[in-house]
Amino acid sequence: MVLNIKRASSLEETSVEIHDDILKPFVHQVGGHTPFTSLPNGHLLKPCDVRELHFYQQMPDHLKWIAPLCCTTIQSGSVNILPHSCIHCKTRQLENVIIPESIEGSPILNKRKLSKFFIVLSDLTYRMRSPRVLDLKLGTRQHGDQASLEKAACMTAKCRSTTSATLGIRLCGMKYQCPNTQQQIVYGKYEGRSMSELTLYENIIQFCSINSEILEIVKRKLEAIHSIIKKSYGLRLFGASLLIVLEGDPISSQTIDELVQIKIVDYANSTFNGFLTDNFYEGPDDGSLLGIETILRFLD
Repeated sequence: MVLNIKRASSLEETSVEIHDDILKPFVHQVGGHTPFTSLPNGHLLKPCDVRELHFYQQMPDHLKWIAPLCCTTIQSGSVNILPHSCIHCKTRQLENVIIPESIEGSPILNKRKLSKFFIVLSDLTYRMRSPRVLDLKLGTRQHGDQASLEKAACMTAKCRSTTSATLGIRLCGMKYQCPNTQQQIVYGKYEGRSMSELTLYENIIQFCSINSEILEIVKRKLEAIHSIIKKSYGLRLFGASLLIVLEGDPISSQTIDELVQIKIVDYANSTFNGFLTDNFYEGPDDGSLLGIETILRFLD
């Protein structure tokens, strides 16, 4: 799937057509600063900064299993299909996807200005009938090496005042439908910052309370991610999130990946030894390991 990005600098001077059959808001997003856009065949268009774009381009093979599949990177209009992209992106072409510089209500604009960098990722909710989505900020440190002293101090204080410091996780967003009452349960990052350890535990338990089969799949996938991070010396997932997506209305014909998807997302501050000119680190990311161990302890 090649995206031919056309940037319209002025709506007054240029006739801009938004392809409604291509660009649609992603309705299951629960975290993040910039809105995602749904694309066909289970893909999402995410505005990003250049660090995250490079992270996906240079990500070591052993880390790709813990991240969503990134099929395409778009840098200032230059489209790059990555070698491991899915069959749809390799064989299909979407023509003339127009991204305006400014239009009220556009789902692909962030709060400041249109990004020059995009990545096309797999949609973890794809083919799910009633997806439950949980975004947990991972680790005991969120700022990257490139952060200013002011930013680093702010992020450190935020970790110390929340469950990030003690548990290695903090709720950033959660959304699901309660099967008994059909009530929509929604929490955002501000509720997550004020949650105690007990409240966070209760919410994660409630989120995963579907059936024993799904719970066992969640545990196995978390253990596999833990194993990969533990062996990844020098990897630091600063500011990354653990995204857990569960099928809230499972049926027997669904595959494991259609029932449970767990990936690490948001790599704008992450690093590994040899990435760009970043610092080198020894050993695994203990903060991220602590977060995954916390969830596994909650679920036992």
